[in-house]
Amino acid sequence: MAYGSLMWDNALATYTGVPVRVNGFRRAFVGQNTTRWGSPEHPCPQVGLVPGEACEAVLFDLPRAKRRHILHNLRQREGTRARTVRFRLGGGHPVRARSFLPARGAREWPDREGVIEALRAARGVVGTGAEYIRAIVHAMELWKIDDPLVTEVWKEVRS
Repeated sequence: MAYGSLMWDNALATYTGVPVRVNGFRRAFVGQNTTRWGSPEHPCPQVGLVPGEACEAVLFDLPRAKRRHILHNLRQREGTRARTVRFRLGGGHPVRARSFLPARGAREWPDREGVIEALRAARGVVGTGAEYIRAIVHAMELWKIDDPLVTEVWKEVRS
């Protein structure tokens, strides 16, 4: 299941993805990146899934033979283990999927203004915090996914 940067990841680009409504989780800015999109001085807030009402995501079908290798490579980049998540699709159908959830103990950013300020200041080896959130919004548009939190934060960051 992809919730943010994984939606546009080249490692998943060749596999079939299906937009789904995921009950039991919502997007939030939780945790921080201090290398790829931010630095220790200016960490980049990361988008992740946390328990909540529902959100839209992308469910990828990875071939069993390549699954371990793909998850290993993504884990190196994401910095956390993929965990099996039990959730329900929009119609109530139960599904189990592997997802990179925020590290246990990662805290949700307490206020939107702090997220916007941090995204504007963040700069890492891959790009800026503004580029990070723009890429997520772009991927969501391609998948026809709407998330008001991410969209509203992007509008503020780009202004």
